[in-house]
Amino acid sequence: MSWLRTVLFAVSFALVVNQFGIALSVVNGTSMKPTLQNGDRLLINKFSFLFSHPQRGDVITFEDPSQKGRYLVKRVIGVVGDKIEIRKGRLYRNGQVVKERYINSSIEDGDYGPVVVKPGTVFVMGDNRHRFASRDSRYESVGMVPYRLIDGKVELIVWRPSLAAFL
Repeated sequence: MSWLRTVLFAVSFALVVNQFGIALSVVNGTSMKPTLQNGDRLLINKFSFLFSHPQRGDVITFEDPSQKGRYLVKRVIGVVGDKIEIRKGRLYRNGQVVKERYINSSIEDGDYGPVVVKPGTVFVMGDNRHRFASRDSRYESVGMVPYRLIDGKVELIVWRPSLAAFL
């Protein structure tokens, strides 16, 4: 009987940690290249936003607003009150060009905005700025992401399949 109690406790503990603590996730797609690669295993910190909100530059996971049960990973570009605009392949936040060291091309999807980030939401974009490479806040199917859909903050790439060839 004590082993059954131990197993039930362990399973319950694992479920609570997975729901509210940390989780593992796998990248499916190339919308975050070059930062994240297809197949990367990520450590998601679900504690991060229990008592605070995402900050500019955070890489987050959130439930796809247009497809329940599907999760997306994107970078936070704008927070409440920020004015976001894309002109001639460059990102502007509050009228200033944003220096993005994590991208490898200009934005190829054309001009966008300006839009102001609404209370209770963040504006997100994928790091892959090639034409049609990332479905993010610029598209109606995603839009500004409400805090309630945010799952957690990406803290670590646990494993990258492309590195397995070098083992």
